[in-house]
Amino acid sequence: MLDLKKQRFIVFFSWILVAPFGFYSAYTYFPSLEIEWANSAFLCVVLFITMFLPLRFRNVTMSLERWITFTVFFQYGLFAELVFTQIAMFILLFSRKTETPISHRFLVNSLLFTLVSLASGAIFHSAGGIIGTLNFMHICLFGLLYAVSYTVINSILLQAYLHFEFGTYSLREKFVAWDFISTIFLLPFSISLYFLYNHFGNKSLLLIGIPFLLVLLITRMYNQSNNLNDKLSSATVIGRELADRLGFDDVLKTFIVKLKDVVPFDQAYVLDYLEYEQLIILMGYEDDVVSKVVKNFSIASKKFEDDGLDANITKIFATKKEANVLKYFAFPQSVESVMTSPIKRNQKTEGFLVLASNRRNVFQALEMKIIDVLTGYLATSLVKARYYENTVKQSETCALTKVHNFRYLDEKLDEEMIRFHTGEIQSLSIIMIDIDHFKSINDMYGHQSGNDLLFALAKKLKIYVGSNITLARYGGEEFVILLPNYRKCETATFAEQIRKEVASSAFRIIPDLSEAREPVHVQMTVSIGVANVPEDAKDAKMLLRNADRALYIGGKQAGRNRVGVYRD
Repeated sequence: MLDLKKQRFIVFFSWILVAPFGFYSAYTYFPSLEIEWANSAFLCVVLFITMFLPLRFRNVTMSLERWITFTVFFQYGLFAELVFTQIAMFILLFSRKTETPISHRFLVNSLLFTLVSLASGAIFHSAGGIIGTLNFMHICLFGLLYAVSYTVINSILLQAYLHFEFGTYSLREKFVAWDFISTIFLLPFSISLYFLYNHFGNKSLLLIGIPFLLVLLITRMYNQSNNLNDKLSSATVIGRELADRLGFDDVLKTFIVKLKDVVPFDQAYVLDYLEYEQLIILMGYEDDVVSKVVKNFSIASKKFEDDGLDANITKIFATKKEANVLKYFAFPQSVESVMTSPIKRNQKTEGFLVLASNRRNVFQALEMKIIDVLTGYLATSLVKARYYENTVKQSETCALTKVHNFRYLDEKLDEEMIRFHTGEIQSLSIIMIDIDHFKSINDMYGHQSGNDLLFALAKKLKIYVGSNITLARYGGEEFVILLPNYRKCETATFAEQIRKEVASSAFRIIPDLSEAREPVHVQMTVSIGVANVPEDAKDAKMLLRNADRALYIGGKQAGRNRVGVYRD
């Protein structure tokens, strides 16, 4: 596939070769009749209105200008049809915003419409078709040939262009089918308008033109109403899906992904409003990826009164100029329009949703209503998810030491074993730690002081815990550290480092058993056992048992304050 500059140069060069010659050929070599200017002006007005009333059906947008351009062809000839088609194309260019430059869109559409009109007009005349005739069967038969030729050639050229620019033939299969259906559907209206004009002149527009536009308007309003109902139904479905999610991040991801089906946007960001002052980005959508890390958007860490972010109502900024009101917000350069919405719970704003689009005037009042409903669902689901995660965390955390408990360790150990057996990790090492002479410490200073020492040791061990390393209280005065992808020798070195650190540390406690209750510093040591999968065990139960054996044989029985490494 060619690069963008070469593609656009080829399109420009092709337009220079084809479009002027096409207009000249249509004017010189094809039959044409004298244009009645008043009628042409009326037709142009109807064309203009028609272009602003496109229909959208099953995610396909259809403009219905051909009922006018076909009438112009039957009435005045190919040159007049070419002119009207180019006018329709101009209206279409300025009524629909895309990221592609309007100059390139003009060249592509003008080139394609010129080729389609020339080819289908040539087929009509070569087959014996005559413009301006009042023979009903002649116009019907040759008009059908012209309409079929028009839509088939248009589809072929469009597919050829899509292959040239995007390297695919199947991008618009649905469009091709609906283009053919709409063209055949519009042909009887074109023929009716043509014959009515020949009998009643410009009054024919009163008989069919205005009724057609009214039906089109009513159909469009009906489609919009259905669209609203569909989106409200989708909002309800999204609300149910959010309610089913238990994880905080899962709720956010589901919300953003499902929101894309209801509201058009290119970037989306969910912000947390901490203590009604600080702003933090919780989740973002950029380049078709939902992530907690965003690259193209930044905000001030604090919300200011003049930052343009309304904490009470949803607001739309239809253009880049309007979006400049949002101070302290850095959007991607491509952003042209923005929507902001407060995320409220119990009438209090707890966060914000920020949607951005690379096109102007994308967000409508309908989307505002949908967003207001969905952010309410989101706020409720996030509270529930946070409550659930806190409950799970509490059930998996040791209340005394604030590290993971045995329940969590048991589940995590099974997960790591599965990762090992599936090849995700190559080894799994375990360090088991036990405080030496802990009963004597309790007898000397009291059980509460013993608890303080357990907490202090856990705090020190946390220093050694990274993102992939798990620390848990195994029970009593024992702790366990899981180290995925650690070899046995590395684990032994790691354990020795922990042993030395504990032995050289002084732990501050307030003895329960002394009357003065003055703070004292206590020295203590630990014995450690090390075992590894696959060297020492094949399953989780054996790994724990062998680490425990290493601790007591190589640590406790060898004199304490030692690291015992399991030997078969």
